[in-house]
Amino acid sequence: EEVTESDDEDNLSSVLHQRAKMPWRACGKYLSAAGILLLPLLLLSQLLKHTVMVAIDYCLALWTEHAISMKIEPETKNCSQCMEFDHSPYSKVFSILCCLGIVLCLVTSIAVEWTGLKVTKKLHSSLLNKIILAPMRFFETTPLGSILNRFSADCNTIDQHIPATLECLSRSTLLCVSALAVISYVTPMFLIALVPLAIMCYFIQKYFRVASRDLQQLDDSTQLPLLSHFSETVEGLTTIRAFRYEAKFRQKLLEYTDSNNIASLFLTAANRWLEEYIGACVVLIAAVTSITSCLYNKITSGLVGLGLTYALMVSNYLNWMVRNLADMEIQLGAVKRINGLLKTEAENYEGLL
Repeated sequence: EEVTESDDEDNLSSVLHQRAKMPWRACGKYLSAAGILLLPLLLLSQLLKHTVMVAIDYCLALWTEHAISMKIEPETKNCSQCMEFDHSPYSKVFSILCCLGIVLCLVTSIAVEWTGLKVTKKLHSSLLNKIILAPMRFFETTPLGSILNRFSADCNTIDQHIPATLECLSRSTLLCVSALAVISYVTPMFLIALVPLAIMCYFIQKYFRVASRDLQQLDDSTQLPLLSHFSETVEGLTTIRAFRYEAKFRQKLLEYTDSNNIASLFLTAANRWLEEYIGACVVLIAAVTSITSCLYNKITSGLVGLGLTYALMVSNYLNWMVRNLADMEIQLGAVKRINGLLKTEAENYEGLL
């Protein structure tokens, strides 16, 4: 019995270890199907877009700081004739950067959708060729519903869900990286605390991703019976009233609603815990380092405000990054299942001439 218990613990630990790992092979298969040209275009457009977004915020911070300083200096010096602040150079640069950002957002969206369309077409055609040339023993051992799910549900996930999740994941990741870069630029002392904070975030997201994925699946699994019961109740309302089963169906609907609300509450609480815990640490460290640098290194108030603004947004970016990572991990299962069918050996047609 002791040996059996130890074997069960080893199996459980190995299963948890596998669940905590990202399906990198499926991710590599998806990205390799995008082609040589689309993948660099996607990465370059994302990097340029977020660089321009950071430049817009930095330009706005400088504009505000110079405008405030030009207004304060005449009051302190008691100048009767003082030149007014010229807003035209800042407004021109700000307008150009905003237009460039809009164009890059459009290019990024087109690149993401184009990548998803090309990957779907390539995987679907490869899967169709493999299934058509598959031997008869494949159809005898594989359920027909499983094959249809590969062509319907999994292809739909690759076509519609993965590109949107990929865009959200890349956007939240680059926003988080750019926010940490801006905070580090404004207050270099933040780099000292960034290393232990990054290690803590890595281990937190490693275990949170598994829990978030399970809670999301629990939410989806409890939502389906609720919707099914509600639709069945509406369709058979006359029969239910004829047999006077209103109380029974109402009680069943409340039970399904309670089950779904419990799963949704746990998922929301887990997401809020991640956002508040990590975000509070980042905001505390950024605020302390910004105030210290402002007192001793004479950093302008505009840059301090920019750093604190990005620090307040880091928690939201980290939350979305981990949630999108969990969603991407679930959705890459479709690529993994299709890739498993692509390994099917074709029928040997030699000697049929």
